[in-house]
Amino acid sequence: MSKTTFLETGYLSDQLQADLRDIRKANAEWFALIEDIAACLQQTAAKACDTVAGTPFEPSPLGLLVLHRANGLIQGAILLLERGMVVEAKTLIRSLLECAFVLAGLHDKPEAVKDMLIEDMDAAKKGQAKALLKMGAGKDTKALEDRLKEFGKVRNLSIDELAELGVLKHLYVYYRVLSNDAVHPSGKSLRRHMNVADDGESWGGYRFGPGTDNEIAEAAYLMFLIGVPVGVAFQQMIGDKENNARIGEIIERSKKLVATMKGA
Repeated sequence: MSKTTFLETGYLSDQLQADLRDIRKANAEWFALIEDIAACLQQTAAKACDTVAGTPFEPSPLGLLVLHRANGLIQGAILLLERGMVVEAKTLIRSLLECAFVLAGLHDKPEAVKDMLIEDMDAAKKGQAKALLKMGAGKDTKALEDRLKEFGKVRNLSIDELAELGVLKHLYVYYRVLSNDAVHPSGKSLRRHMNVADDGESWGGYRFGPGTDNEIAEAAYLMFLIGVPVGVAFQQMIGDKENNARIGEIIERSKKLVATMKGA
């Protein structure tokens, strides 16, 4: 079977598989840092599975559910990033930031977070019922209309309001940046695929493929910036001193590397 090139199958190509080592080697310190964070969070969650109990909306069980979600997101972002898929990794990093806001809120104002999540769950169901009615629900129309009345006035989760509940509200600006830079098909995110001239106005041709080393480092920095408080918030909630100390050690080792991004 012949090997495929990037032009033929993109990020799934054999050519890119061969380049993975080079991508990781060029960003070895960043990958080591974010993988240390990911491993600590995974072990925090695994350990907590044996000690945390209760109903899903109690602070600690809810926090553990969020941490499991966060772990999948950060691990998925690392797998994308090692392939140079910067934009795709950033879409997961924005979701990771939502998890961070939930955990920070649970740490400081658990009842408020619980109420917001329950209301969001009801708002989602109400929205689905509305969509079905709009599409034409046939003989189920009456049941759907009755269901809508039961929900009353409910709102979907507001991320900016969620962020305000905890100490990570200063990170909300990154949520907006990531939305524009990666998640939405915005002018900014689409510009990445243009070869823009030095004048910043004219362009010639299209650009695609793995991100640059600087782009990979920036995404890794964001993962670190968000992953640390995710771990700290949950570890403090359940009193996991062992893994909290590990986070502290990782932070100490990271200071020189992180300073290179802050000074950029």
